[in-house]
Amino acid sequence: MLHLSESDLRFLVETVATNRRDYDHIVNLIRDKEDLLEPMLDDPKLTERLFRDEEALVRVTPHMLFSALLRRLRRELEKEAYVLDVDTKGKRIPVFAGPAVAEMLSDKQTRDYLSEMLSSFARTNSGIIYWKERGTWHKRRFTDIDLDDMVELARIIDPEMRPALYKRIADIALFLSGIFPEHAAHSSGFRKNIFSAKRTLKDYEQTGKRFYHVAARETDQTQWKPVLGTLAEKFSLARLALNSLSDRYVKRLCTQYFRSPAES
Repeated sequence: MLHLSESDLRFLVETVATNRRDYDHIVNLIRDKEDLLEPMLDDPKLTERLFRDEEALVRVTPHMLFSALLRRLRRELEKEAYVLDVDTKGKRIPVFAGPAVAEMLSDKQTRDYLSEMLSSFARTNSGIIYWKERGTWHKRRFTDIDLDDMVELARIIDPEMRPALYKRIADIALFLSGIFPEHAAHSSGFRKNIFSAKRTLKDYEQTGKRFYHVAARETDQTQWKPVLGTLAEKFSLARLALNSLSDRYVKRLCTQYFRSPAES
């Protein structure tokens, strides 16, 4: 399900419906009608304006931005034989998976999930949690972009709350290895401090697959079950999709939407 704000809809109509001026009327017509919104989001004029007009980025939500970019990426990869991956030394190497990545992105549910997932990292949250274990009180600051923090939180939290954390852990692994692969490629990985685990790119992939499998099995959000299962099976393709997204589009927008791991 698309989650477009009123500002998103207005921007979309102004950008795509260039032969009309009754924007308010068109917004009312297309609101909540995905059969009308989908072709508009696929219109190349949308991403062209997002790249050309810097002020446009303050008018659209991250969800709409990533929805448009993932659609553009799918269209481009349908015509390309390979995408670039990162080896263990951080060097870019071609992988002949362009059509397979494009096919995965052609699934609307997967695309919508990835848009929502990427949007969730535009703003991260942290806080201090106190808990009692074996008769002793503990205190720790948790950040919802830190893999070690989320694994520990899943351990101590009430069982009914764990499926959402399993999904978040898998999302973190996909996000970090997809948007910032050059950092994950090094053995030091994303270490917050000396107590954080060292992870390689392969470690992130194994973690992502494992927790997407668990999240798909235990989530009560039935609309996401098939997507979580797909990402568990096709984590490598999803990571390559985000690698390409990062290389082609996101790096020029990174300062507005994401901080790099080194800045966190």
